[in-house]
Amino acid sequence: MSADARAPGARAPGVRDSDDASRAQRLGLGPVSAALERDLRQFVRRHGLSVWLDPAGHYTELVDHLAQLPSAPEPGHLDYEVRAFRGSYLALMHELANLTSGVHPPRLLVHLPGLNDRSIRTTPLYELYKAGKCYSKSLDTAVSEAAAQRVAPGDLAALCARADLSLAAADAWLSERVSGGVGGGLRATLENISASALIGDLLRGEGVATRLRDPGDAAALWAHLEAALGLRADWARSTGAGEAADADADPGAQVGAQADTVRAEDVAFAMASWAQAVEYVGDLRRPPVSPLLAGVSALPAAVRTACGELAEHLRQAHADFYRRTADETEDRLADEVAAARAEDLGRIDTFRFEEDKILEAAIAALRAREFDRASEYVQVRAGLRSPWVALDAGRRAAWQLVAAATALGQAIADAGAKLAANDHDAALAAYCERGAKVDSRHRELEQARFKLLGPQVPRFDAVRACLDDLRAAWRAWADAWAEDFTALCERDGFLPRAELQQRHLFDDVVRAHAQAGTTALFLVDALRYEMATALRAAVVNIDGTAATSVRLDARFAELPTVTEVGMNALAPVSERGRLTPKIANGTFQGFSAGEFQVKDPETRRRAMGARVGGSTCPLLSLSEVLARDARSLKHSVAQARLVVVHSLEIDQAGEHGTGLAAFEDALHALRNAWQLLRDAGIKRFVFTADHGFLLLDSGAGSGGAPAAQAHGRKIDPKRRHVISSVAADHSGETRAPLSALGYDGSELHAMFPRTCAPFDTGARARDFVHGGNSLQERVIPVLSVVHRSDAGGTTLRYRVEVTDRDKPLGDLGGVHRLRAGVRVAGQSALDFGAAGEIELALRAREPADVSAELVSVSGGARIEGGRLLAKVGEDFELHFRLSGNTEARALVELHHPGRSAELEPGGPARRFSVTPAVKQRQADAEPTSAAAASEAARAPAASWLAQLPAGVREVFAHIEAHGVCVENEAIALLGGARKLRRFSAEFEKHAALAPFGVRIDTVGGIKRYVKEGTRT
Repeated sequence: MSADARAPGARAPGVRDSDDASRAQRLGLGPVSAALERDLRQFVRRHGLSVWLDPAGHYTELVDHLAQLPSAPEPGHLDYEVRAFRGSYLALMHELANLTSGVHPPRLLVHLPGLNDRSIRTTPLYELYKAGKCYSKSLDTAVSEAAAQRVAPGDLAALCARADLSLAAADAWLSERVSGGVGGGLRATLENISASALIGDLLRGEGVATRLRDPGDAAALWAHLEAALGLRADWARSTGAGEAADADADPGAQVGAQADTVRAEDVAFAMASWAQAVEYVGDLRRPPVSPLLAGVSALPAAVRTACGELAEHLRQAHADFYRRTADETEDRLADEVAAARAEDLGRIDTFRFEEDKILEAAIAALRAREFDRASEYVQVRAGLRSPWVALDAGRRAAWQLVAAATALGQAIADAGAKLAANDHDAALAAYCERGAKVDSRHRELEQARFKLLGPQVPRFDAVRACLDDLRAAWRAWADAWAEDFTALCERDGFLPRAELQQRHLFDDVVRAHAQAGTTALFLVDALRYEMATALRAAVVNIDGTAATSVRLDARFAELPTVTEVGMNALAPVSERGRLTPKIANGTFQGFSAGEFQVKDPETRRRAMGARVGGSTCPLLSLSEVLARDARSLKHSVAQARLVVVHSLEIDQAGEHGTGLAAFEDALHALRNAWQLLRDAGIKRFVFTADHGFLLLDSGAGSGGAPAAQAHGRKIDPKRRHVISSVAADHSGETRAPLSALGYDGSELHAMFPRTCAPFDTGARARDFVHGGNSLQERVIPVLSVVHRSDAGGTTLRYRVEVTDRDKPLGDLGGVHRLRAGVRVAGQSALDFGAAGEIELALRAREPADVSAELVSVSGGARIEGGRLLAKVGEDFELHFRLSGNTEARALVELHHPGRSAELEPGGPARRFSVTPAVKQRQADAEPTSAAAASEAARAPAASWLAQLPAGVREVFAHIEAHGVCVENEAIALLGGARKLRRFSAEFEKHAALAPFGVRIDTVGGIKRYVKEGTRT
């Protein structure tokens, strides 16, 4: 939690509450005693009867003083009773008799000097000790807690090490320290300002920053930082803050002697750098090796906490400054970088090298198939909480890929290597409970690979090797389960019991729904069971109320698992459980149903409409539903018992090789169509499929096996099955007579690979295949949704409000930022049902050919499954990127992509830069050409260079001429490392004057300023 985001009433680090000071004065207590009494008071309030064990008797005088004070909830009084053992157990027990006899625990403090948790067991007070709560605190701990952030840690350590230390002496010492010193009015100001507010002043050049030219005030500032943050003199000097001072002087003396050398940004850098170092040591699981970090672990806990809060505040509020400071500090800790191991590092990536080490370790864990260990690394980094991941597209992609690979590995391990099923029912349950999750994770990994894997990903070769390993692991698992299921089918038959057969689904499920009310039947080509689990989750998330029931069941598709079989078998075409197929040249053409043949969407609609009755049975494609509004749809379905919605999107995308890019869009389209038909008045829905599919690597099979399996002539087989008149058995195949599959009128045989391998058809290998007997192809979903109330119950309208119009958020490392919130805009009638969350999407309003990528979000929103879910009434900060085939600046807006809410889109009036997709890929893959650099070098000096100060002008001229300027070159051109730090702080201001873009990146630990495309 940042220092500026504290709960109301909480103190900022180092800030003393004036009420505490006045209470201490009224009670007549010194500063250490007052802090101890405050802690005691809170302890007694929480626990009631409190027993204070004081083995050394350090606190006797304090307790005697407290015991003399009246007990009452008034100023200058105690709101709890104090009793003490002073030589007579009997006398104390007599005093306590009336105080402890009530029903409720009393607010009572009992002081027992000379006793510890062992010796008290032999005293008459042991029962009292067991009944109460024990309070114990050593004297040096009490002194440290009271003095932390008020005096220098070194002085505090020296005091606590004194052999004659007493509470009275500590009170006197601390009183003298906090009442003396230098700095006058500034010292009082610093006592009441948090570290985050102080560094904000320094970075903006306001407040405290305006008083640093006064030697006394500058000295007071350094003294305050030493006390509040433990900032050491040697660290401050090593950062360049006050470089002209004598090397043996402490920071305060140095500033007093050389006040004119003190710069606010240098002090801010020293603060930030030190806070990062302290946070790093606190998160480290071993002692630091760098001499620069010696003694950091011994800092008081309050000081270490303050440093951690300051570092977190900088990550959130001053991200660019944080990263620049961290990179420079990391350079000074080269011995830590060399010694670092992933297992030594904690959960906070203070420095860039930590994230590098963790990524390397996560990849190694994946290669070793230690998925649980990889998951430990992923949990923090893939969630975009690391500053090095959140704002770096390449690192973000690497962690997303590692996370997806880890999830697949864990799912495979959880599912088990064997199907372990004795019959069809058990096989279906095993796949739905264990196997489908594996296939879901596999599809998500392949989608992520398609979208994210590229040369810009750190450790590209290693990440790609990991993904290849997981592909092979999935294929081995899928082949093993396919072998097991094939063996089960050979033993028990390829058809399960009737209740699990696809051919009975219409009469068993759809007809029953249609008799109860108008039902929408979605026939979705190639909707796998695992995809339906995602669709079910979306329905529950949108309308998961008691008035809606959602049920997901599964059945086995008919064989072969092709559209011509499965889609037509979903119509009521069976007679006494048997099907009569129409087959020509080894290809299914449909099924006979009474007097006509069911072979396409229209004949399926006729058969279904005839079975359920009703004056009409509309047939709509998914695209037709999405193109119409609820009023138009309501008119079309008004007289129907059954509405058939036909969707080919998943299968067509897979067949055309675009499935990995289109599967999620297809699922979103199904969800939106459900919402539209729900608004049109339909309350019953059934989603099902003709078959599933296998998502294969077209390169090779498992264990180095060939990508395709031979079956005679290449023109004989389809991709995953063969229909033959010859009852021949082939190696690596299984065979079933069509009669055994429940088909009449045919003496043909169906043959399938025993594993997931496709047949070699002589055509180009594909990653999307179906037709076989694997569980991925045969298990189809039956998702039923029943609403018991009408849609449109809410009359609320919402709007998007951009909340950073007056003070727009700047970009962070090429990532755009905006702050917005969803508000209730109005209502047409009384409504108490405001939504808790509204789904949003980001799009470019102008130009339209720009795509938006969500990076991260904080505040009142979250990203889940690629969707942005915003809490109504709460602000959120969205980080995003824009890319497209243009260099123009784009207008963006947030809108609602579905139909579940009426929301007015909104966006900022300002435009955002667009990264040209082609140029960005070239920049990631190719260095600047020598010819281009030479041409730029010959360009005449432009007027914009004249607007830059000396030193900065030379750096930008170098960038213009050569395309890149590395850190060492910049230091030489600017005239020193200190000037580089100032250049970095003002970089965005200078870069805005250049006619080209400049990005900052780090390669091999070396910072580079890289020229990008010309601005328009």
